[in-house]
Amino acid sequence: MNQDILDLIRKRRTIRKFTDKDVSEEQVETLLEMAMCAPTRLNRQPWHFVVIRDKELQKQLADLLRIHPYLETAPVVIAVCGLPNASPTWIMDISAATENMLLAATAMGLGAAWVGAPDTVQWDLLEEALQDALAIPLDDVRIPALVAVGHPAQELSPHGKHDRFDRTKVHYGKWGELKLD
Repeated sequence: MNQDILDLIRKRRTIRKFTDKDVSEEQVETLLEMAMCAPTRLNRQPWHFVVIRDKELQKQLADLLRIHPYLETAPVVIAVCGLPNASPTWIMDISAATENMLLAATAMGLGAAWVGAPDTVQWDLLEEALQDALAIPLDDVRIPALVAVGHPAQELSPHGKHDRFDRTKVHYGKWGELKLD
């Protein structure tokens, strides 16, 4: 077992405060490469990514979602796009890609925040605005997530078993069958 991987997963935290330091094109490409290493049903890879470095657009997105300041101050926001017609499991595939991106950001010393609430009124407005601003085809592309990326201006302690693991949410054999120690 590689303890470093387990520690990386515990270290991954949502970062909402970034420094002014830019994120390099090489770092962005590595994040996207790691995203595309995610598992997908039948290897359909129903994802596309739009890298956003337009502060005015980022401010518009922050205003639409009422999420300030990290969407507008992040050096990079990545729109995670999906093709629902490509796979019935497209949303799971996109989620796996997004998690890979978040873990890669942590491994690279970057911070990231995953934002998404598909199929809510507010998110529908955001998707419409993004589809227009980014010239995304309206009919066959969805945008279930945004990932704000930057150099962290805050340090959060890693998750520990004490603050996340909940035995009452684990069932053995049947719902309600808990493991007794």
